[in-house]
Amino acid sequence: MTSSQDDTKVYEELYTFLQSDRSDLRISALDAVLSIRDAEDMGKLMRVDGIVSSLVKSCSHPDPVGVKAIQALSYLSSNSGSYENQCIEDLIDAGALPRLTELCLTPPSTTKDWKKRVNYSMGLLANMTRTERGSVDFVGRLLPDEAVKKSDVIEEKGPKVSMELLLSRFLSDRFISDEELLSEKDEEQQNNRDSQYDDPYQHFAAVLMNSTQTEVGKKFLLKLNYNNNKNDATAKKSSSSIFELILPQLRSKNPIRRRGIAGTIKNCCIDSNSAWWLLNEVNLMKHILYPLAGPEELTVDEKRGLDPDLWLDGPEKVRELDDFARLYLVDSILLLCASGRKSRETIRLARTYVILKLADMVEENEEVTDSINECVQYLRRDEEGTREGSSDDWMNKPDKKLITASGAVGKVDYDDVD
Repeated sequence: MTSSQDDTKVYEELYTFLQSDRSDLRISALDAVLSIRDAEDMGKLMRVDGIVSSLVKSCSHPDPVGVKAIQALSYLSSNSGSYENQCIEDLIDAGALPRLTELCLTPPSTTKDWKKRVNYSMGLLANMTRTERGSVDFVGRLLPDEAVKKSDVIEEKGPKVSMELLLSRFLSDRFISDEELLSEKDEEQQNNRDSQYDDPYQHFAAVLMNSTQTEVGKKFLLKLNYNNNKNDATAKKSSSSIFELILPQLRSKNPIRRRGIAGTIKNCCIDSNSAWWLLNEVNLMKHILYPLAGPEELTVDEKRGLDPDLWLDGPEKVRELDDFARLYLVDSILLLCASGRKSRETIRLARTYVILKLADMVEENEEVTDSINECVQYLRRDEEGTREGSSDDWMNKPDKKLITASGAVGKVDYDDVD
């Protein structure tokens, strides 16, 4: 018998142990799966028929078998190289999406095992929604079109779809341990310590980012919910959206949350039809620029027209530490710049150039630098029909009168896209 045949037999026996009624054998088999590091060995395991479905069935098993099964699936779906997509396909076919969602919505517990189970389940959902099929299947299953029309999605009352319940728990601080609330300067230690499970719903940010790759996912976040006060005929009708509710997560102490929400914002900025609402009603630039602002001291001229939140923290301000989060945020600005001339005018008046200029001076990631340069090219370029140097005037001396004087107001369609 060849070595390859011996390995195949070993993995087939491993599959048998995973189906055993004895918990100790299952745990040993799961530990063996988690110990595999070689990509070739991972491929041999993935080729064993039924290995993924067997692990999925073990997910609901009482602790610690269930937790280790979810951990093993998370590992296989993110570390199996060319077999990752096949693993996700097998997970979907095995019915992992509804099973994991159910596990994420189990009654809260203060035990570490409950937090581990939810954390791994959310992480596995994030892995599964990376692919097109996974994202579409997740959104289609948990967020049917008729569910988007519902309002009041935050309070956990009455029958609601799972997506809204997951969002509710993601936005609630009661599931986060006090130990998790570290300062941003302690993030490096935070990523290496055992309390990584103290924020069990942190990976929902990545699920949101992946879900907004679909039109229904974007609709879920961007749809306006109108609140009518029927008892007061003179009361002004107000509106809100889930998108606005997740923006404060950009200031979370958890880098996983910030990265996911930054990616979600980028996906929503792809829709140029939403650009005016994002810039003028949501005031999105304030939220995007805050993580990109740093501790540099600004001159009086640089502060003029800049939102005070962007400089009031002074030398204590810490610029976003995560490379991906910074890239997603700068890419969001770039997408908004490309959405039309009116968008660029609003972005210039927000003094975006000041923040980008300072960020670029200390940026070490080439991708982020390239994206910043593209944004600057958009912002410093004179618009058609305006005098030479007018764009620089808007950035250096923010005054709406300058826009009027340059002939920009009233002559350009909001949907004009370069």
